[in-house]
Amino acid sequence: MPSLPRLVIYATARRLNTFREVRRKARAAGFAVKLMGYETAARQRRLPAGSAIFTDFERMSPPWLEVAATLRARTLEAGGPVLNDPARFLPRAALLRALQAEGINRFGCWLPAQGERPERFPCFLRTGWAHRGVLGDLLQNAQEAEAALEAALKAGHTLSDLMFIEYAGLAREGGVFRKRAAYAVAGEVVPALTVSQRHWVAKTGEVGAASAAQYAADEAEMHAYPHVQTVRRVMALAGQQFGRVDFGLTEGGVAVFELNTNPYIRFGSGHPDAERVKTQRGVEARLMQSLRDLAEQGRGAPAPNLAGAFGWRGLMKLSPKMP
Repeated sequence: MPSLPRLVIYATARRLNTFREVRRKARAAGFAVKLMGYETAARQRRLPAGSAIFTDFERMSPPWLEVAATLRARTLEAGGPVLNDPARFLPRAALLRALQAEGINRFGCWLPAQGERPERFPCFLRTGWAHRGVLGDLLQNAQEAEAALEAALKAGHTLSDLMFIEYAGLAREGGVFRKRAAYAVAGEVVPALTVSQRHWVAKTGEVGAASAAQYAADEAEMHAYPHVQTVRRVMALAGQQFGRVDFGLTEGGVAVFELNTNPYIRFGSGHPDAERVKTQRGVEARLMQSLRDLAEQGRGAPAPNLAGAFGWRGLMKLSPKMP
């Protein structure tokens, strides 16, 4: 019996759990998944053979991004497909500014570490590193913004990691805020589930917030997805090939919030609305097929060799503690 094609997914050790459901369901979909932390990978003589995805850049310090870039380069030399490039990673503020410059976004982003303060309101304060969310509520004027910044610094947040982001003014659809998303896999766009929430920070979703009509519209959109080109533009601008693009709709058009290179993938089917369950299953089938196709492209590629990748000088890169 021929072996299954393998997909190797790299992330920080504490965030490999985001892909565990993909690994659990991979065999039934016709491929195998190997999850590997960067810390472990950097101490191997050889890396696992197969197609590879490098993820979780948002949580990595620059020295560890350098380690990941070295691992990627050796993997690329082995000849299999490799998605994402840590050397080209744009941190949150840099990506938001690039999206604004390209006309994809219309809202601003300001960095207090560079002496910048918000020029338009309302806005909110948040950290750039990882996915820790918003600090407090919407800020309506310069005085509230300055007070929020001082409070964040007193709480221990670092100036270099803080940013003000103009509120994009999401359309309130049916009385709720709705966050849309889509996965990108090597040019393929797979729509993800839309989450609905009564709070303006629509992040995890709220059962019962959306209507049956909205769930039905979401299902219809899966088959004629209107945001394919926007997602592809974001991925091209970010210089990456895998991740989940999170965005919303405003009166002025699409507002892109982030590219998550390490999205928490959970499929599930335990929802009271039948259309929602149908959409969940469709997302799972399409995403797993895209990942299976990627794994198949790496069949037969040799194991990447790390000999000489990290000499005594390179070992200095391995000293930082990962979050």
